[in-house]
Formats: sequence, C-alpha cells, structure tokens
Amino acid sequence: IIIVLAIIGTLVGIIVARLTGGTDTAKLGITDTKAYTLQSKLIQYQLSHDNKFPTTEQGLQALLETAGGVSIATEDDLKDGWANPFEYKLTSKGPLITSLGKEGPAGGGSTSVCYLNGKKQDKCENIE
Repeated sequence: IIIVLAIIGTLVGIIVARLTGGTDTAKLGITDTKAYTLQSKLIQYQLSHDNKFPTTEQGLQALLETAGGVSIATEDDLKDGWANPFEYKLTSKGPLITSLGKEGPAGGGSTSVCYLNGKKQDKCENIE
C-alpha cells in the first residue's frame, strides 16, 4: 500500500509540476514522497540484513545492491524532486535522509529538508 501511495503521490507531483510550470512546491512534494518511499526501502533492507540499516559509509547505494538478483531501489529512487542525490546518515535515532533542496550540493544546504525515520524534521541541524 505504501508503494502504491508513493507512486500516486509522485505522479500527482509530476502533474502538478507540469501544470504550474515546475514550481518548487511541487518538487518539494515529490521530494517528500520519495523520502517516505526511501524509508520503506530502508526498512526492507533492514529486514533482509539481520535487522540492520546500511551504515553511513555504505549509504543509500546499499539499496542498489542486488539480493537474489533484485535490487531494493533504483538510481532514480535515490534522487530528490530536483534530481539531486539524497544524502544519508545512520544516526543513533535511526536513518536520516537529507535533500539539499533546489540549490543542491552547490547551494550549501540553505534549503535542506531532513527526514528522520521517515518523519520530516523542522530543522536539519544537530541531528545525531
């Protein structure tokens, strides 16, 4: 059900983006949906790897590794609504997924959006 909702949310975001000229609001909606989908894929990974999330060093790339010939995620799944790669860190509180927003890596994170354990955070600072 989560995957179906994520696909519908992504499609709605794409349609809204095309109708409104690709506004940042629509891209943020796509980013939210993709981050929530990534969280479910991280849980899939956890369930198939002795109840452990990928390490910070492994990053989200661990989701691309095939287990029995099938990977958990695709390259597109690892990118936010602006087609920038999500950042990943395994904290003591769980997986932290970060989008650097419309500026991407070059923007220094001024428009960053963070998701801890699948929940959007008000601030991206001091999450350990």
